Amino acid sequence: MGSISIICKVNAIHPSAAPFGGEFVCVEFAVEAQKPPSFIQIPKDIPQEVSAVMPILTQLPKMLPQVKPYNNRLVLYLTPQEWEKLPRKYQYGDEVEIKINPDGSIHVSLI
Repeated sequence: MGSISIICKVNAIHPSAAPFGGEFVCVEFAVEAQKPPSFIQIPKDIPQEVSAVMPILTQLPKMLPQVKPYNNRLVLYLTPQEWEKLPRKYQYGDEVEIKINPDGSIHVSLI
């Protein structure tokens, strides 16, 4: 059995607090989710005035800025001291490869 490799992007970096005390820097590694197609079903018994406007309304979602949905694959919590010790801090948008080895070890490397 070989290793598993996942290509991700750093989707978020934010402070986080543990419920019983302690502060962390949270780094979220995510992959772009497959967004299901959106469609509007037009009822058959709508007034003629509404049916005339419906083609315009169905185009509105395409005109709005699209926010890409992401699914987290790995979330890393570092103490502020650990974060400061990193020689190169993760940045939003960094592309990384997460490799899970047969022995269970996880390796994260920038691409």
